[in-house]
Amino acid sequence: MIRKTSPEDRTPLLTLLQESGKFDADGLEHVAETLDAYLSSPGEEIWYTAVEEGTPVGVAYCRPEPVTLGTWNLLMIWMKKGVEGKGFGSALMSSIFDELQDRKARLLIVETTQGEEFAGARAFYEKIGFTLEGQVNDFYDEGAHKLMYTKRVTDPRA
Repeated sequence: MIRKTSPEDRTPLLTLLQESGKFDADGLEHVAETLDAYLSSPGEEIWYTAVEEGTPVGVAYCRPEPVTLGTWNLLMIWMKKGVEGKGFGSALMSSIFDELQDRKARLLIVETTQGEEFAGARAFYEKIGFTLEGQVNDFYDEGAHKLMYTKRVTDPRA
């Protein structure tokens, strides 16, 4: 099941991210602050939670990209280890796209890296229709390039 993220999801989602081992203390603090701001005063941001048997197992978060018209940035999609391949990621993205269409968004971007540990993420983005648009060499660190993917939300001819 996919639902809008609510206050009862906060602790399980932060625990899920912490247990992944992929977020350092600063990263977890940033997510907690961003999530808390959304939960206290939902603005334009979109947060969805994937739930299996009553337990949050995934999260997706995006927001409008400043100084653009209808461009949004998917800043996080994360699944609990062991639930990959069960359709939660696709379901989260479907919910995001439905809401973005309702909001008349044009374009969704997502950024990742070329590192081997992100091969699954890149394959997922390509599977659901994202196109690799560009690369910034040595962005995250020496030899760690940023990859930028995009997907049209609405047909520009419509």
